[in-house]
Amino acid sequence: MYRQRGGRYPLRASNTPTSAPTTPRRDYHEGLEATAVKVFSKPSAESFKEKIKIENLQYLASYNWVEAAKPTIIVPGSPPEWTDRPLPFMVQRDSGTVFVDQNGFRVPRAVLLPLFKSVDMVTEETGRPDFDWSSVDFVTDRNGLRKILRWVNGTADKTFRIDMQLVGKQTILLNRWEATTKEPARGSFGFGFENATTEPAPGCERSTGHHRIVTYACPSDMNGLKMVVRFEVDACLPPPREATKLSSATTLDDLTATLSGLGLGSRSKAPETTSDASGLDIIHAGSADIAQERIVELTTRSQRNADTFDWVDAYPQLFLSGTPHHFLGIHVGGKFSTIRKRRLGSPEMQRVEERAQPSLKKLRSILQVLHDLVIEHGETGRLSLICVKGILQVFKRNTTDSLLPDEFLTRFR
Repeated sequence: MYRQRGGRYPLRASNTPTSAPTTPRRDYHEGLEATAVKVFSKPSAESFKEKIKIENLQYLASYNWVEAAKPTIIVPGSPPEWTDRPLPFMVQRDSGTVFVDQNGFRVPRAVLLPLFKSVDMVTEETGRPDFDWSSVDFVTDRNGLRKILRWVNGTADKTFRIDMQLVGKQTILLNRWEATTKEPARGSFGFGFENATTEPAPGCERSTGHHRIVTYACPSDMNGLKMVVRFEVDACLPPPREATKLSSATTLDDLTATLSGLGLGSRSKAPETTSDASGLDIIHAGSADIAQERIVELTTRSQRNADTFDWVDAYPQLFLSGTPHHFLGIHVGGKFSTIRKRRLGSPEMQRVEERAQPSLKKLRSILQVLHDLVIEHGETGRLSLICVKGILQVFKRNTTDSLLPDEFLTRFR
């Protein structure tokens, strides 16, 4: 059971301390052929003269995981809301075990399945046109892009693996692969900070983590690569407060409806839960109206390390998901007295953004190489990207198993 504060569930489950044991550790070369198909050299930033940018990011869907006997998500779900808690305050050190990858833990045979299920459901419930999956170049977690970017920067000090598969004529699935989906907590204060500064949204009180799916939909974004990216959300800013004026002619029904909208009505309808052959139970709750402008990344540092914060690694986390707000909690032994709030596009972030461009251009270059390589091996090809001691290689997998159930593949054709 997840550690609770005041009866609530912790909110970032991929790293939330739990009392459950760690998962067995797999070998990174599990199920792979012995000889590499390709060994990569570091790309040059000169491949792209124009600035790498993302200006037309669009929300596709979102969901929250909940703790249940069967894999269960809330769609569209909602991120926890930032409370702007007064300073200073004290939090306990993180302990127990943490999720490395909650999607991989809960649906190990189809890590991308919740992404597609949530997009389908949000599309249906909002009445918007069906998304054109066949036009997408990559479907990926932000985590995978960051790992490749670290290799580009020469800072990939940890081994990583990403399974790849072509679906349709041009779409590449980048499937997150972790040696273990749970590991011991590192004894920091990050998740205590999140719990202390956020509150769950209505209908998401049992949430164990929120994921958001976006697309870079414009030809100028990412220099022509159309991406669908899933990422975790730590928090969102509360919506703008609008005064509600009740006229003297307000009826009892009007008042009841108003109170109901605030969660104060005398009756509350239980969220609907559906299930299907995919193996996922889906609770219909939350909101698809969380504007991208409200999304916040939360980070913590001790006071002695705060002034040397590593923006080389942190900035792409914001850029690749279009996360506009970065809140850095600074503490001494778990006592938080300062929160530095920064925003993408602000004058103080311009130098960080400029310095990131060479790395982003190299990332764009290596993504093109990967795209061409996977297409070359066709829809029956099963390839995996492996980085060990800074050497990036591609191996064939000894399987014909798909990364997605067959019924989800027709949308790409």
